[in-house]
Amino acid sequence: MRVLRNIVSNEYLLVFLFCLAVITGPAIAILFEHNLLHFPDCQTYMGLAHFDLAQSAVRRYRVIIPFAAAAINALFGPLIAKFSPSYFANDYSLAFSFFLVNTLLTAFYGVLIYRYCKAFGVSRASAVIGTLAMLTCRYTIYMAAYPLVDSLFCVVIAMTLCGLKEKNTTMLLWAVFLGPFSKESFIFIAPLIFFFSHIDKKKLLLYFLASGVLVFAYRYIYDVYAPVSVMGGLKADMSHVPNLVRNLPKLLSLSTFFKILMNTGFWIAAPLLVFFISPTQGKFILRSLDRYLIWFMLSVVLQMLLSGSMERMFYLAMPVLCVIVALSADELGRLFHKSEEKRIS
Repeated sequence: MRVLRNIVSNEYLLVFLFCLAVITGPAIAILFEHNLLHFPDCQTYMGLAHFDLAQSAVRRYRVIIPFAAAAINALFGPLIAKFSPSYFANDYSLAFSFFLVNTLLTAFYGVLIYRYCKAFGVSRASAVIGTLAMLTCRYTIYMAAYPLVDSLFCVVIAMTLCGLKEKNTTMLLWAVFLGPFSKESFIFIAPLIFFFSHIDKKKLLLYFLASGVLVFAYRYIYDVYAPVSVMGGLKADMSHVPNLVRNLPKLLSLSTFFKILMNTGFWIAAPLLVFFISPTQGKFILRSLDRYLIWFMLSVVLQMLLSGSMERMFYLAMPVLCVIVALSADELGRLFHKSEEKRIS
């Protein structure tokens, strides 16, 4: 009874379990229905989980999730394999191990988004609505279901934004040291921490230097001992630079706009409704957002252009979209209560 009482009284644990419950069913359905061999990213990360280090020069350094999945598979693989669907075309125990790691990380990502929404002063109900905007996004389900590493990078982004808003040193330091290992594009997020955090700049510079030394030492050791060319990863990263110009027409196309819009689906109706009912309050919601979020959104657009996978990269902005939905839900709730009070009186 005491354990149950502790669970019920722990707000963030309840949110974590709620996120886990929402994600698990759709994610496992996606995992069962797709042949992972059709996705190059999935092949790379499953290869890393098999300790085959000769992988894509862009993705091969992102080993945290693959190695975590490999550890689960080593411990519980034979047991997991007994539950494999007969039609599953891949290594089921390893794929399911990735599913476990990514689902847990995605649920934690949901907790961070809930906490980030609450940091803007919205009610618990509105924070849950904002979190649901992320939980019901199609890329959330892909992120949880597939052998990918996006979940860890999204956690780092949420820790960065939440840490900045709450002035939480622990979160920001986790982001500084974990971010470069999650994805190389953390380099576009790092300036937010340096220029807009509350941490003393001299200390922060030392933290970033230490993080950089760890990352480059790790990459150098990887390149030396793996059957790959030294500095090949850096050259592969730099090869994306021409995409900035090449992908610009794609970014401005109606097709891309529609795909980006569908990241939030009909949750976009909440802020649109607020602007329609009360334009003044709609503008107030936008003014409630921190100004450094402009730079964050520009970094997201930059990553969209570099990648070419526009709607997938735009998903990185999900914490900001969730906050806008939560603020809008909070305002709609106030407007509803006002109308109810007038009707009763």
